[in-house]
Amino acid sequence: MTFFKNGELKHLGIFYLEKFISSLLFFAPAFWILQFNQNLNLFQIGILFSVLSITSFLFEIPTGAFADIYGRKASVLFSYFLTAITLIFLAFVTNFYILVLIFAIWGIAVLIFAIWGIANTFSSGAKESWVIDNLKFNKKEKLINHFYIKQQSIIGFSLVISGILGYFLVGKFDLSIIWVFASISFLISGFMLLFVKEHKLTKEKKKTFKQLFIQSKKSIKFALNHYTIMLILMATFFIMFRDSFGGDLVWQPFLNSLGFPIASFGFLFSIITLVSAIATLFANKLLNTFKNERNYLIFLLICSMILDFLVFFVNNYYLGIILLILMLVSISLFMPIGHSYFQKFIPSRMRATITSFNGMIISLAYAISYPLSGFLADTITTKYTIILGGLFLIPSLIFYLKIKNK
Repeated sequence: MTFFKNGELKHLGIFYLEKFISSLLFFAPAFWILQFNQNLNLFQIGILFSVLSITSFLFEIPTGAFADIYGRKASVLFSYFLTAITLIFLAFVTNFYILVLIFAIWGIAVLIFAIWGIANTFSSGAKESWVIDNLKFNKKEKLINHFYIKQQSIIGFSLVISGILGYFLVGKFDLSIIWVFASISFLISGFMLLFVKEHKLTKEKKKTFKQLFIQSKKSIKFALNHYTIMLILMATFFIMFRDSFGGDLVWQPFLNSLGFPIASFGFLFSIITLVSAIATLFANKLLNTFKNERNYLIFLLICSMILDFLVFFVNNYYLGIILLILMLVSISLFMPIGHSYFQKFIPSRMRATITSFNGMIISLAYAISYPLSGFLADTITTKYTIILGGLFLIPSLIFYLKIKNK
């Protein structure tokens, strides 16, 4: 039995290779908070992430229209090259106010992460649409499922190696090297995809901004009036709010304060990626032990809350790493089932727009919570900020309890 199906490498090989290289060189998440924290406090870093979320919130729908009107290829390439240019600045610019000045002049946003946010929303969904349209054009629709499965496997395998590569490079150079390689990864990807054709389906009608607005209005109104969808959206807001209190912004400085070596965050990144990928495979099996998705998700929310509170007893980085891995396992088990459960209540004709609306809710939560968690981490320490984050899961738990099983 061959790993690749007949014709799969011909039509998808370049996309697989691009994803592998892009993920392999993008080990920045393993170190980025520590790199920023050399020159900025956690509150300032929180503002950077907040601006990223704000731009994602504002440009989520308009950039979707850009992809429909001007093509998926143009959208993806614009995103990649724009991101590459932005990331290289991060390797050299360290002063918070200079970052503000640079991007105020550009007229895109006030901070570097703002333009990165715009770039990310341009590629969101466009690349998948590009691949799927090409497969349909070549009458290879059977390869669509294989594309999603193989792409996820390639990303997981690449990220495990990525963390190890980051360990050696950061140890040899310094933390700023993470942005050089991140920029190179997007440049390579952009040039590789530059030579891939985009086959547009003649039956597909391009959307205008007016049509997009009408569709968005109808879909959002439906979501706000749907009892279960609204409860899930509100629960999601607080889950993402807690994520800022239990994510890289707080955990990286927390472990570092316990004596965990900076270069070793690369190895930790590899371990976390591998464990999360394995945990995801057991989500459906664990779900079978519960009566329904709602009970399953409630159980994982309670587990996550308990893990947050257990941080109070952490006094060395070994115990801290164990708790962090357990938290990420909980998230990995929650996310696929939570996403599938949410999709069950959405009509097919409104699926894309309501999903984007959910993305906007998530961006709004991050925009508010990142500066708050950064400020609290500077004020009451990272340890107590993580513990406090567990309290934000209580409203989420209440909203899920209100959902009727029927």
